[in-house]
Amino acid sequence: MTLRLRLVTRIALVLIASLILGSVAVYWHAVRKVETEMRAGLAVGKHTVHNVVDEADEATSPQRLLQTLVADFDGDRHLRASWVDANGAVVASSHPAVASYRAPEWFNRALFGKPERARVDLPALFSGYGAMLLETDSHNEIDEVWSDTLLSLSILAMFCACVLGVVFLTLGYALRPLREMSMAFVRIGSGDYGARVAEGGPQELTRLCGGFNQMATRLADINLEKRRLEDQLAAVQEEERAELARDLHDEVGPLLFAVSADIAVIQRHEAVSACVNTAKRLEAVREAVVLMQRHVRAILGRLRPPILLDLGLVPAIESLVAFWRKRYPAVLFEVRITSEGFGTRLDQPIYRMIQEGMSNALRHGRPTRIEIAARRDDDGTVSVQVSDDGGGMPGPRHVLGFGLIGMTERVHSLGGTLTVGNRSKGQGVTLLAQFPPRDLPEPANANRPRELILG
Repeated sequence: MTLRLRLVTRIALVLIASLILGSVAVYWHAVRKVETEMRAGLAVGKHTVHNVVDEADEATSPQRLLQTLVADFDGDRHLRASWVDANGAVVASSHPAVASYRAPEWFNRALFGKPERARVDLPALFSGYGAMLLETDSHNEIDEVWSDTLLSLSILAMFCACVLGVVFLTLGYALRPLREMSMAFVRIGSGDYGARVAEGGPQELTRLCGGFNQMATRLADINLEKRRLEDQLAAVQEEERAELARDLHDEVGPLLFAVSADIAVIQRHEAVSACVNTAKRLEAVREAVVLMQRHVRAILGRLRPPILLDLGLVPAIESLVAFWRKRYPAVLFEVRITSEGFGTRLDQPIYRMIQEGMSNALRHGRPTRIEIAARRDDDGTVSVQVSDDGGGMPGPRHVLGFGLIGMTERVHSLGGTLTVGNRSKGQGVTLLAQFPPRDLPEPANANRPRELILG
C-alpha cells in the first residue's frame, strides 16, 4: 500500500469513527427528545380533559361534550384521545395527524417502545359515561427526528467525503516528489546516473530532492572516474599481456629452440646412437621440448592474438573457428557479424568472450552447433552472443569458472552487462554481452554485414 493510500485510509477510518460516534450522539439526543415530547403531550392532554369536564354544568349534555372533547384531539401530533364506556369499549376516538414522511418502523421501535397510556376518570356529572383514555402517538415526532437525522448525517457524510477528497489531492500534490524520486532511484539502480528530480513541494521534500540531485551528480562523477580507471586498468592489463608475450617469444622461445637444436646435434653423435637407452631418453626430451614449444605458442595466442591485432576482428574469429573446426569436425559453426570491427576498445574483449564461450561449449557441452553473433543496434549498443545446443548448465545456481569470472569482470569494466544461462528453448547455453554506446569513432566499414557458416 502506498504512503498516500495509507494516510487516506487512516484518515477515512477516523472520519468513519467520528460518523459512528456522531450517530450514537444523535440517537441518544433523539430518544430523550421523543420521550420529553411524549410526556409533555400526555400532561397537556390530561390538563385539557380536566379543564373541559370540570367546567361543565348540569345544562350541558355529557354525551355531546365528550364527543366534542374527543374531536378536539383530531390532528394532534402526539396524542390519541378515546372515550371508553364503563365496560371499556371505545365509543369515540380521535385521529392524530399523519406525517408527510413516514420513518421506517425499525427506527420507531429504536427510538420509542410501547406507547404510554393515561386514564382520566370523569367527575360525577359524567357518572355512567365511562372515562377518557389518552395514548401517546410518537410517529410524528419520530418522523421529524428521522428527517433531521437524515439531513445531519448527509451533511456529515458530505463533509467527510470533501475532507477525504481534499486530503487525497493534497497528499498527491505533496508526495509527487517522492514518486519522482522513487522512479529516479530505480533509474540509478539500473545504472542511469543522469536521473534528476524537480526540487518542489513542501520544504522538507524540497531539501530531500536537492540532496538526491547532489547524490546523483556525485554518483555520476564517481562512475565516470570509475570508467576512466577501468579503461586504464584494461590498458595496463593489455600492456602486461603484451610484455609477457614478448618475454615468452623473445626469451623462452629461443631457449627452447636452442635446447631442441642441441638435442638434435647430440642425437647425431655416434656414441649416442650406439647407446639405445640414451637415444630413447634424448628422443623423449626432444618430444617434451616440442610440446613445450606448442604450449608457448598457444599461450602467446591467448595473451596476444596476432591475427586480431594485424588483420581485425572478423579474420581473428575466422581463424579461431578454423582452429576448433579441425579438432571438432562434426560441429557446425555459424558466425554472423554485422561489422568488420567495433573499435579498438571493444574488439579485444569481444574476441576474448567468443574464445572463452566456444572453449567452454566444446569442452563441457558436447554441442553439434555453435552460433556466434555480434551486431551494433540502432541506439549504438553492441550485442555479442555465443549459443550452443549442448547439455547446458546443471542448474540455476551454477558456479562460474575462472574464465567466465574474468569475462564478467572485463565486460563490467567496459560498462556492459553479461548474461550466462541455459537457453529458453531446447538445450544448450547462451552467453549474451551488451556494451553501451560510447562516443567513439566508428570504423569506415562498420555497416558492412558479414556472415560465415562453417559445417
